[in-house]
Amino acid sequence: MTPLHYGQQDARRWAAFSGDYNPVHFDEAWVKAQGGSGLSVHGMRALLDVKRFISPPVDDAPFLKCTVRLRRPLWRDTAYRLTRDATKRVAASVREFSAEEACLSCQLTPEKHLPLVDGESQRVLDSSALATLHQAFMPLLPDAQQWHFLDALLFRHLLQDTALLRQQAIASMLPTCRTLDALFTLFPVVQTHQEVIFDSHLLASWRAESLPEHLEIDTLPALVVGDLASGAVVVRIAARTCYQHHYISNAVTLKVGALTKGKSNEPA
Repeated sequence: MTPLHYGQQDARRWAAFSGDYNPVHFDEAWVKAQGGSGLSVHGMRALLDVKRFISPPVDDAPFLKCTVRLRRPLWRDTAYRLTRDATKRVAASVREFSAEEACLSCQLTPEKHLPLVDGESQRVLDSSALATLHQAFMPLLPDAQQWHFLDALLFRHLLQDTALLRQQAIASMLPTCRTLDALFTLFPVVQTHQEVIFDSHLLASWRAESLPEHLEIDTLPALVVGDLASGAVVVRIAARTCYQHHYISNAVTLKVGALTKGKSNEPA
């Protein structure tokens, strides 16, 4: 068992790297006006610790799939426990110390391949941008593996990508916004799932000297279900990159709409 606890500094550090300034993590008055009860922890920030906790140093499988389910928020300044799930191959859950029900769960399973679909758009990060992002990331997880950094980088890309919300599937359902993070101020947005598939070579340690000269990131086709008039839209967005000839993809499922007054979803 590993204790977890997150405060304001954790939120600021993750936002500085990812650009995720969702008001559910910073503006308590806004949260309560939307029917929420308090400030929550970035789900992806907590998942950095969970993914590091369960990651093996090597694996015989050609690819690994990391499956995440975010069931309820983690609250600021609250004590949690991170424990392994002995009934599964490589899995862990986060719970409040006084509770048995999991707030989030994460599992690694072997995969034979990573499906390669055509991207909708592409962005290239140069060496300068990558160096800046590396510096912002390292305080979050100093002993990160390559897939941890790339996973977080792909999530950041999805928040900042100006082409994502122009995809027809999204543009026809959601209000016009330049980027996904701009949507956070218009509607409550909660993350419910994540799926990362990556080459097992990316279990290697991430180091400053690992920085490439550039990195191409593809934004993949989005999937949208529901409509805001009915209360909520479920959006599955995804991105992919190739680092040193090793692929990794990151798919995130978001619920856009009214905040749940209970604790059923984790804010992004």
